[in-house]
Amino acid sequence: MRQIDAAQIEAVMDFDGLIGHLRQSLAADFQMPPRQVLPLDPDGNSGDTDALALLPAWNQRLIGCKLFTYFPGNASQGKERLYSKLIVFRRATGEPLALLDGTRLTYWRTAAVSALASSYLSNPTAKTLVLFGTGQLAPYMVRAHAHVRPIQSVYIVGRDSVKAQALADNLKTVLPELDISGVRPSAGLLGQADIISCATASSKPLFPGHWVNPGCLVDAIGNHQAGASEIDTDLVAETRLYVDSRINCLREAGEILLPMTQGHIGEEHIQGELADLCRHPQIAWQPSRINLFKAVGMAIADLAAADFVLDSLEMF
Repeated sequence: MRQIDAAQIEAVMDFDGLIGHLRQSLAADFQMPPRQVLPLDPDGNSGDTDALALLPAWNQRLIGCKLFTYFPGNASQGKERLYSKLIVFRRATGEPLALLDGTRLTYWRTAAVSALASSYLSNPTAKTLVLFGTGQLAPYMVRAHAHVRPIQSVYIVGRDSVKAQALADNLKTVLPELDISGVRPSAGLLGQADIISCATASSKPLFPGHWVNPGCLVDAIGNHQAGASEIDTDLVAETRLYVDSRINCLREAGEILLPMTQGHIGEEHIQGELADLCRHPQIAWQPSRINLFKAVGMAIADLAAADFVLDSLEMF
């Protein structure tokens, strides 16, 4: 069994190939049981508890299971909050093929999932991206969205404005064709956005929903806690809602569960899953409506990303 580290993943990944591979994988047959997130301290508060997660999936080619640990207190010790590995087996025989760095793979697949959703749900001529979040995922999100839409201007919003501008300056060296700046949120900024991508650990809405205009895609991928939400309830109720995984979102996505508990929406508010869009391709964008894509992570996307890496390394 081969071990594939972060550097090897980074060397072979590109969004053109990965997004295409992900689209094909979601359009094909696959099995994906509900992911399991197991609190290691049952008495801890939601979102603050050490946890172990298992995400299995399989298709005609591969079997995969991603495992990750989440230790929110690690930051105070100078350690990562999340560690992850993905093990892959051959579907035909069950033999182990590879153990991949799950953290780096997750950055790529998370951004690719958002960009794939954007290819169906955002304005095909989208030029303005507002990104909330300055973490390690942020650069991948900008590159992925700019790959599927003709983005010209990127505005990065963070709790630390200095960090937001530093990220913008760094991205300018990688994407010199884009106008990138660190900013503070405002009604004017969000009102002109074609795509608003939320990739934060915030437990509360990042902006008032009435700041968002029709025709915008709101991409919410940071939160996976049932009692938290990056998006306010009124905005969620107003949107056409699509999800990465219905079953996972109905267990973990506060953006959906909180409005349901409050009686603002029902389960039928979900228009479909990303796989539905891949199997029945259509541009689901309407200039008079706001689209919301909510993702909490799905194992088939991890498996598709691993498959792409194995193909690129000529292992399968």
